[in-house]
Parts: sequence; C-alpha cells; structure tokens
Amino acid sequence: MAEPEGAERPERSGRSDDELFAELVAGFDEPVAESDRSWPEAEDVSASDMGLGAPQERPRPPVVRPLPMVQAVPPVDPRAWTAAEDPDDEHYTPPEPPPLPRAQPATKLALLALVVGIALILLGGIGELPQGMATFLGVCSIAGAVATLVVRMKDPDPEDHDDDPNHGAVV
Repeated sequence: MAEPEGAERPERSGRSDDELFAELVAGFDEPVAESDRSWPEAEDVSASDMGLGAPQERPRPPVVRPLPMVQAVPPVDPRAWTAAEDPDDEHYTPPEPPPLPRAQPATKLALLALVVGIALILLGGIGELPQGMATFLGVCSIAGAVATLVVRMKDPDPEDHDDDPNHGAVV
C-alpha cells in the first residue's frame, strides 16, 4: 500500500507488533497524562457530558433452572385405535343394483358404425385406402352413428315422472 506524500512513518523502536499491541491493550484503561495528549482540549468529553453518568453494571441474565421431570403416559399410536361396536347402531347396506339393460340391435349397429367410421378415417390418413373415398365414407359413417344414437336417446318410462319439485329428496 502506497503512503500519501508528506506522511511521516512512525519510527519503530525494535519491538515487534505483538509487543506493541500488548502494551496498548495493557494501558487501555489508564488515564492519559496532560502532557502526553495528542488531541485538542475541545475534543475531551467525559461520560457525564454525554449524559451517560457513571458506568453501571450490566444486568445479569436470570438463572434458568431445568423443569422437574414428570412421568408421562406412554405414547399411543392413534392408528391402532378402533371404535367400540354399538349393537344398536344401524348400518345401511345398499341393495344390489339391477342388471344393465341389454343393448338393442339398432344401438349395437350405431356403435359399430362409429368404430368403422373412425377406422376408415385412420386407414385413409395413413395411405392404406384411397384417401378421398375413405375419409368421405368415414365421416358419413360417424355422422350417421351419432345421429342414430342421439335420436334413440329417450326417457325409459315417460309415465314414471313425479310432480315432486324436490325430485324425491326428503330429509
């Protein structure tokens, strides 16, 4: 590090840095003699001038004593707990659902036409069939199948409707 011009370097008196530091630390609390002061008198400030007063002892933290040991109940696994069976408790068991209705032949043909239409479009797209004809037949087959399925959607029994606005929900 370069020193500024005109700055005097203090002379060393053959002592090492450790010795100088130890001397400074040892004389830290000693008052400075008036003749040895190297600062102006206006910079002298006492503790009372700063509003600090006399130095006070620091408060000591309270002594923390350990709490007494208490015997606790051994831990219980909450997953091992089971509720006691109440013989008066009623359990609802739903009835067996009715079997699915058999599909009518027209519905089976419409589903088959839907699958065949998708296959025709895919085979026309990958080049196995002439693309224009396969795509046209596939689209017509899918449209006819969807139309048939939509027209055949109906209420199974129109006379079975109740006039109940709650649709049977009673609490």
